[in-house]
Amino acid sequence: MTAQFLRKVSLIVGNASGQGLDLSELHIRFTIWSATTQSPKHTTIRVYNVADATAKRLQQEFQQVFLQAGYGDNVGQIFSGAIKQIRKGRENATDTFIDIIAADGDEAYNWSVVNTTLAAGWSQTDYHGALIQSMSPYGVTAGYVPQFASTQLPRGKVCYGMTRDYMRQLAGASGTQWTVQDGRLHMIPVNGVMPGQSIVITSATGMVGIPTQTVDGILVKCLLNPNIIPGGRIQIDNASVQQIQFDVSYGAVSNFYDPTSANKNTGLDADGFYKVYAMTQTGDTRGPAFYTDMICAAVNGTQPLTSTYTNAVVNGQQGG
Repeated sequence: MTAQFLRKVSLIVGNASGQGLDLSELHIRFTIWSATTQSPKHTTIRVYNVADATAKRLQQEFQQVFLQAGYGDNVGQIFSGAIKQIRKGRENATDTFIDIIAADGDEAYNWSVVNTTLAAGWSQTDYHGALIQSMSPYGVTAGYVPQFASTQLPRGKVCYGMTRDYMRQLAGASGTQWTVQDGRLHMIPVNGVMPGQSIVITSATGMVGIPTQTVDGILVKCLLNPNIIPGGRIQIDNASVQQIQFDVSYGAVSNFYDPTSANKNTGLDADGFYKVYAMTQTGDTRGPAFYTDMICAAVNGTQPLTSTYTNAVVNGQQGG
């Protein structure tokens, strides 16, 4: 693995005609939120002390933003999406800033409508294709898709309404979760992960602090790694996990206690493999922040996930 020093950040904004503006040399601070919870990936990127002329161009000319980050040779795209707002402000008497607020796939999520009829004999593959087609005008294409059931339904199906609602139905029927990442809609099995090699996280590869077990999952923090994605798989040493304390008071229900389990703790995977359900990536080109924070669960999907987990994911409030 590449030694984790010499941070690299690339920030480019672009317009519909393919022209771009490189802001990489300025002071940049960013936070990116993403998850498998059917909510758009979004970011706030703060760029400091931008010239007035450049700020006006950003507000008037550009619609897309592309952010890459990493260490050494391990640099990759961590966000691409549509700019929603350019916000100007001042932090103090000497430093001004612009905030680039952007989202990935939110137009498709908020506005795409499906209006079609699936003929008798349709399958989940046909259903998925029709929904992707309705999102394509908003720039969303098909990403990873697991093997759908081959069952053919004897009656036709009328689809008319918000695409996201039908995607939720398809995900429930196929045992998957769906998410849009970099303009591609991925469907991830509830009891599976995105294809790819597991990312091993130890103190030697960038782990920060101690992984902590909570009712919402395993909280893991490491130095920023562009290879980690929602729905992907990481591997950590279970011996390093700070385990949760059970509530054994009268009337309490522990989400982890299983009297039939050998270790009485069903939240830990025997081999240390965990699925990333949600993550935030934070960075500052002239400050200490350059981290990836994750909420993970055992790959077999037995870890309970509460509404607290969802709120922590979407609002970027997990530990660390």
